[in-house]
Amino acid sequence: MIKVIWLLKRKPGMSKEAFREHYESSHVMLAHQYVGHLLEGYHRNYPVEGWLAPSSKREDGVVEPFEYEYDCITEMRIKDEAAADEMLQIFNDPVIGKIFVDDEHRFLDRKKVVMLTCDEVNNGTGTGPLAPSKEELAARAPVLAH
Repeated sequence: MIKVIWLLKRKPGMSKEAFREHYESSHVMLAHQYVGHLLEGYHRNYPVEGWLAPSSKREDGVVEPFEYEYDCITEMRIKDEAAADEMLQIFNDPVIGKIFVDDEHRFLDRKKVVMLTCDEVNNGTGTGPLAPSKEELAARAPVLAH
């Protein structure tokens, strides 16, 4: 599987609400229509508040707010390399590609869009169905010198 993270910024002058409405009702629908069959997951994350990491709190104990730049952090999980190649062909199609680009001009600050391909690591944190057993965790735990 290939994981792609998109950092998306709305067009200048567009409200966060209008950005989200357009993305969900138009661009997401285009993605489902044209490349949905190639995806294992397609998640949109809309930041509400930003804070500096609690480990970076001031000496007086205050954790400071952080002004974040991006309006949406999108995660796409693409099935495999063959699916990624097919997706690229679809986006490069002169007709379909233009549909996506025209829609992007309606809501995105395209010069600020960032695409990251990622290696995802799951070290078993949490208790969900993908978490390793206690025995697996014990086998992975480093032995600490005393």
